[in-house]
Amino acid sequence: MNTQKALAEFITFGERRDDAISVIVSTPANSQNIIYTLTTTVLIDVLERCLNNEIDLDDLELWANVIESRDDINCSEHDGVIYALSNSEQMGELSHKKLAQLVALVKI
Repeated sequence: MNTQKALAEFITFGERRDDAISVIVSTPANSQNIIYTLTTTVLIDVLERCLNNEIDLDDLELWANVIESRDDINCSEHDGVIYALSNSEQMGELSHKKLAQLVALVKI
């Protein structure tokens, strides 16, 4: 699995997510090139899956931390959401209520 496929699998919480994590961990995060762009559709899908208890809140926070830390992932359209998900110290503990509010804001 190459880095682009690994990032796509990780970001979409795909079936081969565990395999993707090992690829991501072994590749530098400071690539000069954007390999994956976080789309609104994918973001909403992941957030709604978390609201439906398919994805754990802790896994979602880790997911956002990885996205925020990698230069090869373009999340500029959703920087505020990723920041809110990955910085519970500043934004308060993540809950389903806050998550529902984020989904509503993203859908606007």
